[in-house]
Amino acid sequence: MSSTIHDYLKELSKNLSDLPKEEKEAILEEIEMHLNENEATSKMLREFKTPYSLSQDYLQEYDYKDQRKIPNASFFLLNLGMMGLAMLVLPILDARFDSSSLARISLGVPMLLCGIITLFFIKRKDYHISKFIKAAPYFLLSLFFPVSLLFFWIAANQNDGIVMFSLYYMLIYWLLLVVYYVIIRIGSRNLRTIF
Repeated sequence: MSSTIHDYLKELSKNLSDLPKEEKEAILEEIEMHLNENEATSKMLREFKTPYSLSQDYLQEYDYKDQRKIPNASFFLLNLGMMGLAMLVLPILDARFDSSSLARISLGVPMLLCGIITLFFIKRKDYHISKFIKAAPYFLLSLFFPVSLLFFWIAANQNDGIVMFSLYYMLIYWLLLVVYYVIIRIGSRNLRTIF
């Protein structure tokens, strides 16, 4: 194999690094087969797309295939985190700490932790996760924060007024919202190299 072909394939391989290993190797074998035809090699290299533009074509095709796939487990775990935040807003309505509050807290916290832990372990490109990462910060700010304010207002207007449990719990809930928001924003910056 000539050094020109070798360099071309090496650069193409580097540009296709986001693809699974088997898919990347199949593409490289196909391109190498075309380039190794002796009489057409120099002509093909002049007329062939650059490694970057060719890799972009394959990556777009792979993204299109990926969009039709069923969401993976990470996507569901990230959504568990959002559902955990939704469950954790409900105890604000309770004027007293009772078993229903404890049940919501004991279910909501592990669900929230699942979402947070999943954000730290995402390594692979996935269409559904990229959509989640783009939408989640806006969802947190436009839904969960106003709903928590509404629930706090409802709790304050009940017969007991503002109970210390509701006040402390509200502050903790807002802190969790901020933590989840910040982690998603940091995660989205880290994932830009993947996505």
